[in-house]
Amino acid sequence: MKINQLKSIVLALSLSLVFTACDNNTTTTEPAKETEQSAEAENTNEADSTTSDENDVEDVEKESEEDEENEKEDEKESQSDSSLKDGTYQASANGYDRELNLEVTIADGKISDIELLENHESDAVINRAFPIIKERIIEANSPDVDSVSAATYSTTAIKQATLAALEEAGLEKDSIKVTNSTGYEEDRELTEAEDKTTDLLVIGGGPAGLSSAIQAKQDGVENVTVIEKMDILSGNGKFDMNFFDMANSEAMKANNNEVTKEEYKEKFAEKSWDSEERIDAMTEGAFEVDSWLRDQGIELDYNFGEEGSMNHMAKEDEYAGDYLQTKLEETANELGIEILPGTKATDLLIEEGKAMGAVVEDKENTYKINATSTAIATGGFANNPELLAEYIPGAEEIPTSNQIGATGDFVEIAKNHNIKLGDMEKPSVFPKILDPRRDLTGAFDSNFIFVNENGERFIDETSGGVEYGQEMMKNRPVYYIFDETARDAFYRLTSQVEKGYIDEYDSVDALAEAIGCESETLNETIDTYNKAVKGEADDPFREEAAEAEINKDGKLYCVKVTPALHMTKGGIVANEKAQVLDNEDNVIEGLYAAGEVTDTSGAYSSAVIFGRISGKSAAENINK
Repeated sequence: MKINQLKSIVLALSLSLVFTACDNNTTTTEPAKETEQSAEAENTNEADSTTSDENDVEDVEKESEEDEENEKEDEKESQSDSSLKDGTYQASANGYDRELNLEVTIADGKISDIELLENHESDAVINRAFPIIKERIIEANSPDVDSVSAATYSTTAIKQATLAALEEAGLEKDSIKVTNSTGYEEDRELTEAEDKTTDLLVIGGGPAGLSSAIQAKQDGVENVTVIEKMDILSGNGKFDMNFFDMANSEAMKANNNEVTKEEYKEKFAEKSWDSEERIDAMTEGAFEVDSWLRDQGIELDYNFGEEGSMNHMAKEDEYAGDYLQTKLEETANELGIEILPGTKATDLLIEEGKAMGAVVEDKENTYKINATSTAIATGGFANNPELLAEYIPGAEEIPTSNQIGATGDFVEIAKNHNIKLGDMEKPSVFPKILDPRRDLTGAFDSNFIFVNENGERFIDETSGGVEYGQEMMKNRPVYYIFDETARDAFYRLTSQVEKGYIDEYDSVDALAEAIGCESETLNETIDTYNKAVKGEADDPFREEAAEAEINKDGKLYCVKVTPALHMTKGGIVANEKAQVLDNEDNVIEGLYAAGEVTDTSGAYSSAVIFGRISGKSAAENINK
């Protein structure tokens, strides 16, 4: 891994999680085992230039060090095994959000089970990461194992709580130290492993990648391999509430809310910079995707919004994203698709304008995966400050709601292979996410305001873009205030209030006290907003006043928010068949791309639609 790539990942993690609870800093850090091994290797190389006597002395010293290390390991294992008292022990640690609790069962002096108890982690993350970290801890009989990448905070908390439980069970305190290492340290030593061969290689295990793999398998491709650099599958899609821009769905029909292809195309084209051919492909795909999803057992049964809306959730009280992604993972496994998590593509294999697979690495090995067709679905670069500063200046100052793996690995790879990039300067800035959770929040344009720590408005809350994000960051902490009407109007808010992410207040005075501002100031701020709604005054920040007042007589709700760089919209240029183009607009044979890694105006539904298209095209190339 290049140094600047590692710095990008570290900086992105710091930026996107800068507002995570400070208690997470209790993690004890120590050099990773790979680092120690690298240091030993360097010492060995230097020893080659010494005299024979010096080599003999060094060999003896090295053997002594190894014996000492083995004795420590034996002692550690002995402590882990024999000193633990059988029973169940409950412990807690600070997770990604608030306290995480678990129960550890010791049987015959060893860890036999770990049960996750009350916690406030993101379901989309913890449900995927917990089985992995649990298996690692039980297998090692120790919490001193790698954290799960893409769930570092949550799984480090699980390790810390497990350690606390073991100490209660009799483990000598400080005999084991928990680190937040994920095993991907820059200086780890990689072994040249045997190359693999497959028919279709899909790079990325999010909705676009899995849709590509599933479609290809359904089209008769025998060997399909998906690699995902994170330890858990799914990109940003698992966090999304809304699967939008899907037409002709069963939910829309049941809601007497249908649109024609002409209406769809016109509506999508208004906000799109895609080619006419890609817009046509998107339209056709939008009218087919609900049926295809239902064939996989994915039923998005709730269509919501005003007439003509193509918004979909799984159910009225269930997000679309995690549900859809979970079902896609189940389908991929049922179809026998080979899935390799913790495996990253570091380069493409392209010869004479033809894609032949990729060079990959995991935590221990590097090797080639040779493939007849290759599909790229690695996401964008919202978590790479260096690329953001280069292509979207100012965006690097804004936190991101995107997942930690969105580091734009294929931007540099594309450049090196003459692959065309387009619209790299276009971002999607979401106006408000929970601070510090990073969950998207909010609803509509009415019944809410933003105030600073003085209880004063300072911005048009409905604007957007990078400059908006920068202004919001300058005024942190920013408080998002809304009433009961807004709470009940949108499931995202209703759910977050119920989960305790958003606080409830009986009066403006109580809210002002919580913020730490003058009650008179906050009352005046809300009154001025309400007067503008009624046409009795101009709104000092919005060009057009909101349509609904904030009801001061009922319950009020407040939570700290920040803006978020939600997506990057530019990337690899692909045509309507998801075929990747070079800088001369030639098709690169056998290479396809879908999802946020591409140059597209689409989002979640587009990732699935063009994921399917890439799978179809890849299958045609394989089966010809």
